[in-house]
Formats: sequence, C-alpha cells, structure tokens
Amino acid sequence: MKKINADFFDLSFPRRRESRKSINAWDFRFHGNDDGDSFRYQQAALFFAVFVLSFFCTPCFAGAQPGQIQSVNVQTIKGWMDQSEKITIIDGGSVLACMDARIPGSVYLPCDEDKDRSFFSAVPKESKIVFYSGLQPLDADCALISSALSSGVKGVYRLEGGLAEWRKAGLPVVSEKRTPRVAAQAIQVKQLPEWQKTAKNPLLIDIRSPKAFAAGHLDGAVNFPLSRLHVQYADIPLDRTLLIVDDDGRAAFLAASYLVRKGFLNVQRLQGGMSAYQRGTR
Repeated sequence: MKKINADFFDLSFPRRRESRKSINAWDFRFHGNDDGDSFRYQQAALFFAVFVLSFFCTPCFAGAQPGQIQSVNVQTIKGWMDQSEKITIIDGGSVLACMDARIPGSVYLPCDEDKDRSFFSAVPKESKIVFYSGLQPLDADCALISSALSSGVKGVYRLEGGLAEWRKAGLPVVSEKRTPRVAAQAIQVKQLPEWQKTAKNPLLIDIRSPKAFAAGHLDGAVNFPLSRLHVQYADIPLDRTLLIVDDDGRAAFLAASYLVRKGFLNVQRLQGGMSAYQRGTR
C-alpha cells in the first residue's frame, strides 16, 4: 500500500508558481508518490472545487426566471405582508366574482381588458405583483401578465389555488356587493342527455373564457364569459331553460344566482362543470 504524505490535504494557495500543470485558480497541493497519482489527485481536486462552487452558488440563481410568471403560495405572501414588503395584488377574474369576494387591498383588473395595461407604469419597481382569480382559473395568456412582466418590477407571481386557498388559510376577504345565492338545480353529467330532451327550449350557457371555450365545449353551447356576463346578460333570451356550464362547478353557482336576480326563471347548472363532463366521457 502506498503511503500518503502528511500534507496530502494541504489546500493552501501557492507561494510560488511551480509549473504550468498547476491549477490556475487554486493550487490544491495534492502530493502523491508518482506522476499518475498526482494527475488523479488533481482531477479529484478539480471535481471537488466544481462541486463546492455549484453548491454554494446555486442559491444565488435559484428562482431567477426573467420574463416568466412564478407560482407563490398563501404562506409566502403572508410572510411578505408581515415583513411589510411592497406587494400589488391583482384580481384578474370577473367583476361579479370580485364584487362578491376579494382579497383585501387587491385591485380589480380583468385579464380581457387591454385598456388597463398602463396601470403597471405607476407600480413601484421594488414591488412584487401577484395575480389571482376568484372562481375560475387565471388565463395563462392574460395580456395583463405580459404587461406586468415587461414593467420591470421585482417579481410577477400567480397565487396557487386563487381565492379558495386564501380562504382555506383563514385569511380575510372583503365583499363589496355579494350576490345572494339561489337554489339553482344541479344537473349531473349522466343526466345531461335526458335534460336536453326534456327541458323546455334548452340553452347551454358556457361562462368560461373564450380561449377555454374554443378549446372544447358542449354541442350547442354558446359562450357568455363570466367576466362579461354583467354587461351581456341582456343578450340571453328570457324564454329559454338555461344550463350554466363552467370549469369545475364553482362559478356556475354565482352566475346562476345572478341571472335569476336579473329575471331568468329557469336556470340550472352542470354539476362539476366541464371537468366533470370530461371525466365522465373518458
């Protein structure tokens, strides 16, 4: 067995330039008993140096994704608030959902409104912008998100789980004009064919975003996005039996209640929305 010198792990910087074989950055003075050992020891030293650099420098770059929106959970946002960091929270959903319930201090800017893009020029550069939606998924192609990303702020984020997760965490919400809920009958996916045959003058109202509607919808459905329902409801015939279809059943309850208050007498909703329909047809 070869004997290793006592100064085998001497990691000191060189006092003099001994040869061109020395490592330029650091001279890891690994001493072996022959040239082969010396070469292997230098390889090991180089590998060790790279490992140390990657280990300590990775946190410096972690999470840095310029030009991309990042996900953030409720606990992180609460921590930012506790530390008095500058945060601008934006509800990018529908006005009906925002008036019904929203995060205190949040700003309502619907994703389908191009006129609100100039808002970000007034946001301080050291601020963090957090987008969320009340009852429906936030559109990944929201034009406002693109504007926020190009505004030069500290970071742009999407709240994981939206308002539902905020409420689950026991955090407060404010309600400026809550829509009283009504007992709109829920139609199960398996009942849909029978409903279409027996309902009087049936009409399927899909309240999802235009993009989600274009990606796939029920036969015969018409698109009245929830974000515009408060201004477009007058275009829906009053003499039809309506079935409200959304993403997962949550927004349909609000939309059905709103339409009943606007004078629509026969309003029902698809239980579980398109998510339930897609699961039932697989």
